[in-house]
Amino acid sequence: MAQVREDRSEQASRENGPPPELPIARRLANQFERAEGVFPLLWRPFGKPQRLPMVGWFDPGQLLQTGLKTLFSLMVGERSDRRIIQALVASRQDFYDYSRTPGADGQDGAARDDLWIDYVCDTGDGWNPTYSIAYALAQPHLGVSDGARSHVLPRADLLVFGGDLVYPAASREEYQRRLIQPYETAFGDARCERAPDVFAIPGNHDWYDGLSAFSRLFCSDVGGRRFAGWSTRQTRSYFALKLPHGWWLLGSDGQLQSDIDTPQIEYFRDIARNHMRPGERAILCLSLPVWIYAHKYRKHGGVFDETDLVYLSEEVFARHGISLQVYLSGDLHHYRRHEELVTTDERPPVQKITAGGGGAFLHPTHDEDVAELVEDAGHAHGSGRRFALKKGYPSLRTSWWLSWGNLLFPWRNPRFGIVPALLYLLTAWLVGAATDYAQPRGPVEALRITMDAFARNPGLALWVIGVVALFVVFTDTHSRLYRWFAGLAHAAAHWLAIFYIGWGARFVGAWLLGEHDLAQTLVSGGLVFGGGWVVGSFIMGVYLLISLNVFGRHSEEAFSSLKVQDHKHFLRLRIGRDGALTIYPVSIDRVPRRWRDRAAGDHTPSFVVPDEPFTPALIEPPVVIPAVRV
Repeated sequence: MAQVREDRSEQASRENGPPPELPIARRLANQFERAEGVFPLLWRPFGKPQRLPMVGWFDPGQLLQTGLKTLFSLMVGERSDRRIIQALVASRQDFYDYSRTPGADGQDGAARDDLWIDYVCDTGDGWNPTYSIAYALAQPHLGVSDGARSHVLPRADLLVFGGDLVYPAASREEYQRRLIQPYETAFGDARCERAPDVFAIPGNHDWYDGLSAFSRLFCSDVGGRRFAGWSTRQTRSYFALKLPHGWWLLGSDGQLQSDIDTPQIEYFRDIARNHMRPGERAILCLSLPVWIYAHKYRKHGGVFDETDLVYLSEEVFARHGISLQVYLSGDLHHYRRHEELVTTDERPPVQKITAGGGGAFLHPTHDEDVAELVEDAGHAHGSGRRFALKKGYPSLRTSWWLSWGNLLFPWRNPRFGIVPALLYLLTAWLVGAATDYAQPRGPVEALRITMDAFARNPGLALWVIGVVALFVVFTDTHSRLYRWFAGLAHAAAHWLAIFYIGWGARFVGAWLLGEHDLAQTLVSGGLVFGGGWVVGSFIMGVYLLISLNVFGRHSEEAFSSLKVQDHKHFLRLRIGRDGALTIYPVSIDRVPRRWRDRAAGDHTPSFVVPDEPFTPALIEPPVVIPAVRV
């Protein structure tokens, strides 16, 4: 009886407010949450998704955190592969049949006449680009134009994520904030007779936590097999989907090293041997465009070949009469379509498409000459097929113009300034202490005093050598000569700036404060710190601009610093009634910056809609791969 009274007392306490035994701050927070929108100083809008900015890749904290996670994942990931565990847990070599409509009681229904598929890569960054793509995917119908014709594309039956679903690194929190919330908001209260399905393969950023968050979201029954308004079905990080009219879609997980592990190869071998028929064709989704990296590394003498991909194509599928007709990948955040140049029979040319425009920062298209690629089949087979670039997005000229934004590096990456600021301050401090804070009368005397300081103080010389080594290691190249040349040139620019800012700050401090040593030191230090923040950041921006536009280096760093939200895209694929595959590359040249809640007259299921023009278009006319007889 006493227990009943105690339970009733606790229930009454919960109804009347937080228990008085809780800490005061916690009770106040609970009251504010109950009175949503009443307290004027609430910093977080309860119940609404966070509209996060683009990831600041040059923020020092972000650099350190991502660097440590990358290092840890590389060390551990090579020795602990979750794909093997998934293969052991999955007792069957299962595939998913979308060639027929779902019937009653789990039975297959009628054969599908056609099927629509969305393919999205490299999403889960800032709200504006991620939500723009999610909003386009969720609309019941999407009107686009290729300049000559208009097309109305219905919402897809399947959504396929092609890797790197969240930035900067995978975690349950980041998936929730940067991926799930935008897609839930975009899908809204759409009414579907049957929820569309979603499949996903992981990219390197999804592997940074050992694939834990990805597996829980897409490969586990935890959470009710739901992703926003889509249903999840897969049990592994790779999969096979049977599509209408003799088509298949295969998703391959290359982990961190673009390596297709043995259980995965055996999985695809079993699918090809026992479930595919000779003459059928497949769309292969990869986490890396290995054809681009193989071309780039081969050009510079690096080691990166396509033997895994060629083995999968020739030894696993071709032996059973299956051809890989289309290769899809992300990882590089732009659009490039390469088409096979010469075909030996009546079959359509193979397409290799890089489509990483799902929401992350833009990558340049003018960094490498990829007008023609030669497939590397390994030492035993020599060179393979040749592919020509048919379309790139954004254009080379647009990419080149965007790169000049690095001249605004200090403004675009304000937090990075603390790194050169501390470098400049510590170096000036060490030189000043070694020279007993001498006051030169001109640049020549300042140079002599500085050189004497290095000669008398080996520690100062070691500091300079250590910093120069960091600049050399930072240089993006596979050439030792270029690494030393560019690294030393980059370091020399900073040392020159430190020399003039350091001695100039000393002169200004003496001119303003005379012999007041402490005050003069503080003023001089403040000037060095501020000068290093601005000038050091500017030098970094100029270095990235020259590296990219002159030498074709540092494409990743030069464009991640820009945080370009625009020029996003995804692919909408259709397998038509005649068995032809049509690929619609949908672009959004400028993503909206202003959004508003849905109003009564808005004909959309999405909870949030653009508050400025939203005009998706086609990057190029639809790519049609005609049907073949099976």
